[in-house]
Amino acid sequence: MEEYHVSFIGIWAILVLIVIEAIIAIGASRTQKKLIPGVINPELGPESFVFRSDRAFKNSLENIVPFLGAALMSILLSLDPTRLARLIIVYVISRYIFTGVYYSVATRKNPSLRSLFYMIGFIVTIIMLVDIGRHLLS
Repeated sequence: MEEYHVSFIGIWAILVLIVIEAIIAIGASRTQKKLIPGVINPELGPESFVFRSDRAFKNSLENIVPFLGAALMSILLSLDPTRLARLIIVYVISRYIFTGVYYSVATRKNPSLRSLFYMIGFIVTIIMLVDIGRHLLS
């Protein structure tokens, strides 16, 4: 497992990001007038940090499942540790930038800068799944 050390650090970094996003989203939601715990005012849009922090957190939750599954399967199947580490690093960097952009840029424009970093992470997950498929089907 030592050859996957960098991959494990990357997986840890993504989990840390999601916990930080949760803390920020919870804190931001507490600033709402007429606070109902766990409910975001449906009238809020991208101009609201409460909305953006909630959406960034939810997006990360949506994307962690296929990424984490692919990363762990790659390790369990003993796929190339260097290639996997590079893919995970790209994913981690893209998700941290995605979150930073989502927090700082209020836009309804699509695609936006955050869409670019979302797509980078999504493509990394697809590459990992293709690598797994090739391995399993060969």
